[in-house]
Amino acid sequence: MAGDEKVIAQTFTDYVQAFQTLKPQAVFSYCDAPCVFISAQGVVVMTNPTEIEALVGRMMAGLKARGYGSSELTGLQVSQMSESIAFVSVSRIRYKTDKQELERLGETYTLRKNQGEWKIVVAASHDADSILCKC
Repeated sequence: MAGDEKVIAQTFTDYVQAFQTLKPQAVFSYCDAPCVFISAQGVVVMTNPTEIEALVGRMMAGLKARGYGSSELTGLQVSQMSESIAFVSVSRIRYKTDKQELERLGETYTLRKNQGEWKIVVAASHDADSILCKC
């Protein structure tokens, strides 16, 4: 195994910072196509960059309408499974622009190393207290 866990964690942290801009084009480079998003509302498969940008744009518009201001990661667990596959599982608190708590959630991502860069290929939203751990 290559031992890229620090690189993966930094890539994910950079993605979170980019997401907070609420500009879909800021996060596009962190995703690979095809890409899958799984939530309680269903499963969305995005087969090209335009579909990824459209879904992210809708998510960001929804957050903006709810007063989103920033996110805080309260847990970050990276598990590199092979040379080219890793899981990132996080707990996140989202805050409104006035710093009041908006929501807590958990997310688990599958990242794939493609041409030397770690990219998100699967994102799953779940309960905040249900993140993967290295035991």
